[in-house]
Amino acid sequence: MKLTDIIIEGIGKKINCNNCEWSWKESEGGKDKFLCHKCGHDNKPNSFDEFALLRGEGAAKIASTAKEKGGLSLLTYNHFKVKDSYYKKAAEGKFDLQEAKKEFKETLKKISFDMDQTSFQKEVGRLEVLGELIIKNDK
Repeated sequence: MKLTDIIIEGIGKKINCNNCEWSWKESEGGKDKFLCHKCGHDNKPNSFDEFALLRGEGAAKIASTAKEKGGLSLLTYNHFKVKDSYYKKAAEGKFDLQEAKKEFKETLKKISFDMDQTSFQKEVGRLEVLGELIIKNDK
């Protein structure tokens, strides 16, 4: 090994876990350099875990802003708040594709014109998050 290789290795690119804030040198990552050894989160760009984490953060921000505004914005809050547990579970590697497909079909059957606005927003939000996760997981 040359001195320049040792210096470059020492400087090394760092990878930060977007789930638990743990960081490590790319060279210390082993077989899967993007997999966090502390929490198991897959930090690879465009991975399923990363997709769920980032979508969850976005949904949480929208829900929070809508809740602060109040009034009719609470419909938006209900639409995005329901997504929180689904994104969190998926980001933690606990997504069950078959269970999600089953719940998607059940949720689709629940949606009707007879629902009140709040219930409608919650169920459409649920349908949306399940659809996103199913589509991303199937790829």
